[in-house]
Amino acid sequence: MCFTKLRTDRLPPKKMGNDHSKKKSGEFSEAEKSHVESSSGNPQLDAYFSRISDGKDAVSAEKLISLFDTDLAESLLKYFAGSKTEKFITREQFQTKFTPLYGTSMDIYVRILQPVHHFIKVCSDSAGASAIQGDEEFISNLVKDMTNGKKGEEATQEIIRWRRDNCEKFTLAAQNRVVSAVTGTKIPNPDYSSDILTPLQMWYVQSCLPNFYFPAKPIETPGAGHWTPLYTSLQHGISTNRFETLVFDYRGPTVTVFRLKDRRVVVLASDHEWRHSGTRFGGPLTSFFEIHPTLKRIDEANSIYCNLKLRTMAYGISFKTTELKIGKDFDEVLDIEVWGCAGQGTLAEQQKLKNWQKQQAEKHKKVPLPGNWDDNPDKTLLEMAGFQFSNERAAMEMEAKKREEEQSQSEKSQSEK
Repeated sequence: MCFTKLRTDRLPPKKMGNDHSKKKSGEFSEAEKSHVESSSGNPQLDAYFSRISDGKDAVSAEKLISLFDTDLAESLLKYFAGSKTEKFITREQFQTKFTPLYGTSMDIYVRILQPVHHFIKVCSDSAGASAIQGDEEFISNLVKDMTNGKKGEEATQEIIRWRRDNCEKFTLAAQNRVVSAVTGTKIPNPDYSSDILTPLQMWYVQSCLPNFYFPAKPIETPGAGHWTPLYTSLQHGISTNRFETLVFDYRGPTVTVFRLKDRRVVVLASDHEWRHSGTRFGGPLTSFFEIHPTLKRIDEANSIYCNLKLRTMAYGISFKTTELKIGKDFDEVLDIEVWGCAGQGTLAEQQKLKNWQKQQAEKHKKVPLPGNWDDNPDKTLLEMAGFQFSNERAAMEMEAKKREEEQSQSEKSQSEK
């Protein structure tokens, strides 16, 4: 899914809010108070109100439900009118209180969507990732992680801190839904495809990851923002060779999901490409999630180890030293899937490089050898010596440029004749 915030360039001018300016979870920030004081009588807000009220002087509860469904509608009715049992939202109430709902501060959604189970349901439903059977344990763990065991007002403050520190995009879909209905702005189509995670779990992971894992794409691009499936054991089987062939040389961030034989489900988000290495790799945006049976998140650079081929180094895949350990034959794995997070162009570049590697292996070998360049003993020996094939792309591009120049020279000669 693409977590792209809705355009607000058509909305009335506003001062920028700041999440960290709240003193108490039940209070507006100074920026939000400024919004409220300056919103009354705003012509643009008046036009928005007319849009959702069908030109009438009030928005009925039934109209809200038709726009947002019951759960979100009741929360909005309570926010605007003071009680979820009210029958209408007046024009004045809307003009006074709508502006903070599209501000840069998302804390207001944490406050108006309490209690916590209602908050999770509204946010996930708004994202199109409603809970399904089997999500009960995950939701229970999520509630504990959000509230830290607190109740009431203290729980709200804990959730605000949790969202800021762990999952900034958790409320984004709810905000997008509200702003979209009022302004007519379109919402990107969600995609929570996974052979292992439920839609709710996949949405949670995507909400926690930074924008680096969601590169900007043209709005008109079909499926814009969707991750690219690189490898799934459901289709490709559990194979280290297939994992290497389909995942290595993908020059972009990836998200890998493992279902292990010890019943754990874990997710590894890597901001560096997968490769054989005798040392740990991964940049500052590398994250590890345990989804089942507990809920855990660890962000740490230089934490991923992967070696499935170099004989002089320890085999296997691991995160840190204890969080995840997988042997070179994937004996611990029941299911695995890998998502590329850099768009179709990166996938095409990966395939182009793979084809070039195969051509090079065929060009230089004297005796027919099975497999492709990844399986070629020459490459393995070089890797064991510490050689990294980061220069392959440059060599491939240089060779392509040389061919183009030769072709251009040939065409020029033909034209002169």
